[in-house]
Amino acid sequence: MNLLRSAIKSLQKTFRSFRFAIRGIGFVIQYENNTRIHLLASLASIIVGMLLKLNYIEWTIIITQIVLVWSAEAFNSAIEKIVDFISPDFHPKAGAIKDIAAGAVLFIAIGAAITGLIIFGHKIWILIA
Repeated sequence: MNLLRSAIKSLQKTFRSFRFAIRGIGFVIQYENNTRIHLLASLASIIVGMLLKLNYIEWTIIITQIVLVWSAEAFNSAIEKIVDFISPDFHPKAGAIKDIAAGAVLFIAIGAAITGLIIFGHKIWILIA
């Protein structure tokens, strides 16, 4: 009986953790302006991938890039919230921290765009040739 109770409590904690994580994703989507750009780019990548009939390796690469960009944006948002909480007034070091975090998102987004251009460009080149 104790084992069953323990398993149920563990499962409840897991579901609660997922609920908090989903709420966090909701915050990022609802309150961060750049997520609209990421959402459009993600949807465009998925639609173009379907039209070009990507194979499973290409899909794996594209989905990984999408997840990397979204994860970077979520980390950036969390860092910005922490910095704003700790330093509500402007401070050059706080600004630098936020700029570095935003730069990391840009770095990953550029890498994802290049990856997409390589995969989609190759498929389009084959169709045209």
